[in-house]
Amino acid sequence: MPKQLPVITLLGGSGFVGTELTNRLAGEASEVRVLTRRAQRVKSFRVLTNVNVIETDVHDLDALTQAIQGSDAVINLVGILNSAGSNAKNSFDGAHAALTKTVVQACQQAKVARYLHMSALGADAENGSSDYLKSKGVAENHVTEADHLAWTIFRPSVIFGPGDAFFNRFADLLRLAPIMPLACADSKMQPVYLGDVCNTMINALNDPDQVGQTLELGGPDVFTLKELVAMTAKLTGLNRLIIGLPDAIGKIQAFCLEFVPGKPFSRDNFASLQTDNVLPEGVATQPTSVSAVVPRYLGNADWNGELQNYRTFARR
Repeated sequence: MPKQLPVITLLGGSGFVGTELTNRLAGEASEVRVLTRRAQRVKSFRVLTNVNVIETDVHDLDALTQAIQGSDAVINLVGILNSAGSNAKNSFDGAHAALTKTVVQACQQAKVARYLHMSALGADAENGSSDYLKSKGVAENHVTEADHLAWTIFRPSVIFGPGDAFFNRFADLLRLAPIMPLACADSKMQPVYLGDVCNTMINALNDPDQVGQTLELGGPDVFTLKELVAMTAKLTGLNRLIIGLPDAIGKIQAFCLEFVPGKPFSRDNFASLQTDNVLPEGVATQPTSVSAVVPRYLGNADWNGELQNYRTFARR
């Protein structure tokens, strides 16, 4: 970490990406601040002497401005996959667009110039296929239109790694029944490794050439959703029949699953999957493959050979 960036403040530092990024930054920055509503949720950071967990309402402009005062960079990782209705803080607009607007204003008031923002592949305020992607696009607009802000935006595909909400969730769902009816089975994804995402963000802090850039992040391989679910079944030792659903039935499935505890799938998730989650042509990929990491936390460590057999069988 360069000397000109000794104090880094994170929003969303207690989440999947945030926990890993905080641990990595703690080894390089003089101080890492993690803003959260409940400090007890991030007890693991107590062993890191230069990580300060600060309880604050990040939606409150005055409180947020005070919390980031003296920071050299702010990183906003806040994101939700399901909206809790139209109510402010827990809606897509509240968690993505409105919060980002508040963060940008706080940075301006606290005179924090460097800002890193987590978005998503397919984010588009006007033409996003879902409310999730549209709200991510609006958030990006708040960032890029801000005055006196040295920003970098990150647009990852599905992020995988130990504790992820993708492979682990499908592993849990596959354990429930011998048949997996799957909506949007042919939707394409380019999963990117958590470590590669964190490395890219830390490198951006070190590189002034990344200011004003939007970085799209995807791994070396493109899969259909059905292929990824089949891999998950294989790795967890489950013999499951995976059936791709027509869109009409997939929409019904999405509606029904909105009422299941934890909301494993929703109509907005279905709409997001109408847009392939892959890098535009010509964009460089991140190095770490699914086969190099996922078997370590899901099961079969010899999955490299199995993966090649699978892709050969699928004529890919």
